[in-house]
Amino acid sequence: MTAVAGIIVARIAGPEVVGIIAYATSYVSIFLFIIGLFGSAHIKLVSEGQNEADSLTTYSWLLGISSFVYLFIVLGMFLSQKFLMKNGFESIEIENVILIILFSTLISAAYKYSATIFNAKTEQVKANLPELLGTLINNILRVIVVVLGYGAIALAGVKVVGLLIGIPLIVYFLKNKEYGKFRSDLALKYVRIALPLLVVVITNSIMMYSDKLILERIGNIREIGIYTAAFSIGGIFILIGRTAGTVFFPLFSSYFAENNIAEVKRKIKQFERFVFVFILPVIITLALFSYPVMVTLLGIKYEQSAPLFAVLVFSSFFAIWSMPYGNVISGLGLFWLSSLINFMKFMVFLSTLIVLIHPALFDMGAMALALTQLVMNIFLFLAYYIIAYRRIQIQFIKQQLKFGLFWSIIFISTYYFVLPEINSYSVYIQSFIFIPIFLTFVFLLQFLIGLFHKSDLDMLLQIIHPGRMMHYIKQELNK
Repeated sequence: MTAVAGIIVARIAGPEVVGIIAYATSYVSIFLFIIGLFGSAHIKLVSEGQNEADSLTTYSWLLGISSFVYLFIVLGMFLSQKFLMKNGFESIEIENVILIILFSTLISAAYKYSATIFNAKTEQVKANLPELLGTLINNILRVIVVVLGYGAIALAGVKVVGLLIGIPLIVYFLKNKEYGKFRSDLALKYVRIALPLLVVVITNSIMMYSDKLILERIGNIREIGIYTAAFSIGGIFILIGRTAGTVFFPLFSSYFAENNIAEVKRKIKQFERFVFVFILPVIITLALFSYPVMVTLLGIKYEQSAPLFAVLVFSSFFAIWSMPYGNVISGLGLFWLSSLINFMKFMVFLSTLIVLIHPALFDMGAMALALTQLVMNIFLFLAYYIIAYRRIQIQFIKQQLKFGLFWSIIFISTYYFVLPEINSYSVYIQSFIFIPIFLTFVFLLQFLIGLFHKSDLDMLLQIIHPGRMMHYIKQELNK
C-alpha cells in the first residue's frame, strides 16, 4: 500500500516534495533509536518466560522516559539550527514539515509499544493490525492530498491523521493485558540487555538517516527525492526481511532456550529456499529492467533513479538473506557480539560513503548512497553467516552456489545479449510485455533444471492462501 501510494505521490508531486518529506523524516528520526531502545529487551525477557505483568509496567515506564528524552534532544537540535546556525534551514516549509513529522513520530511510539508487546508473544495480527489500519488511512489521504495539488506540509499532516485513527484499536487490543508493578531489578535487566544494543541502534539510526542529511548539505533536496523514490520501491523487499525478523527473534530465542537447534536450522533452510526460488528472480528482473520500471511507474523526470534502483534491489536481497542468520545471534542472547558487528558495519558505511560522496574523491551524489547500502548489506550478511556457522554449524553452501551460478549466467547473458536488442522498444512495451515474458521464462528454466520443485509451489500457496491466513487471524483474535 505504501509503495503504490508512494508511486502516485512521487509521480504527481515531483522529486522536490519527495525530497522535503524524506529530509524531514531523516531529521527527526536520527535520534529515534532512543524510543526503541528497550523493545528488543522486552521481547527477549517475555519470550523467555519473565513475569509478563511486571514486565509490561516496567517497559511502559522506560518507554515513557525515553520518549521524553528523545523529544528534548530533537527539539534542542531543531532550535539550535534555526536560531544559532548561520545557514539554518532552506525554507520555512521544511521547518514546518519537520515539526509535523516530529509530532507524528511521537504518536507512532504507541504503535511501537503495542507491536513490541504482541511480538514478544508472537501474536502477529495484534502486532500489525493497528499499523495496517493507520497505514491504509494515511496512504488514501496522501493520494487525495497530492491529487488536489497540495504539497509537503499537507502530506506530513495526513500522516498524523492516519496514526490517530489507529490508536483506538491499540487501546482495544491492550485493554485485556494485565499490568503489574514497576520493578527496579527488572528495569536493571532491561538496561543490561539494552546497553550492548545501544551500539546497534545508534549506528543503525545514523546509517539509516544521516546519508540523506549529508546529501542535502553537499547536493540538494531534489537529489534526495531521486534517491528516496528509488529506495521506496526497492525497499519493498526489505519489508519481507524485517517481517521475518519480528517472527524469528522470539521464535529462535524460545528454541535456543529449549536447546532445539535442529528446528532453528530447519526454519532458516525453509526461509532461505523461499528467498532463492521466489524473491531472487523478481529482484534480478527488476535490476535488469530498472529503467523501464522506474520511468513507467514514476515518469521521465525520475529516469535518474533507474541505476540507483538497480543497485538498491540487489542490496535488499542481501538484507533479506541475512535476516535469519542475524536472529541466530540475537536469539542466543549474544548482544555484545551483535554490537561489535554493527559497529564494524558502521565503519564500513562511514568509510564507503565518505569515499563515494566526497566532492574531492568520487563525488557520486545520490549513487553514493545506493552503493553504500549494497556494500554494507553484503558485509553484514557475511558477518552474520560466518558467526551462525561457527555457533550452530549451519551450512547450505551447496544450494547457494547452485542458485548463484544459475543467476549469474542469466544476468550476464540478459544484460549483454537481450537488453541491447529490446532497448529500441518503448518503456511501456518493455514493462508490460518483456518483463512478464522474462519472469515466466526464468521460472520455467528453474523448473526444467531442477532448482524449482513442486514442493516450492506448495509452500508458496500455503503462505498466500487466504483461508489459512483468515483462520490464523481469527484464532489469534479469539485467544
